Amino acid sequence: MGVLTVCARCHRPLKVPTESGYGRVCEKLAPPVPEVVRDLFGYDVQAAALAAQARLAEFIDMRVELAKFQIRRDFAVARRMLGVWS
Repeated sequence: MGVLTVCARCHRPLKVPTESGYGRVCEKLAPPVPEVVRDLFGYDVQAAALAAQARLAEFIDMRVELAKFQIRRDFAVARRMLGVWS
């Protein structure tokens, strides 16, 4: 990141350019930026793992409901074939 000569928050010219891009006052007022752990290729591994777990849980729930539906349907067909449909 380059050195800024204007405050990124209040847009006033900086007497002494800073690496953060904020002036002395704005640097104290600015909220801290949360650190995100990224891997070698720039991916947020934690967020990717949570998203994958959510998708997997949704997929499993869908497959369980489908299996239950198929079991109910197969039982209905078997009861019809046996003549014990109630």
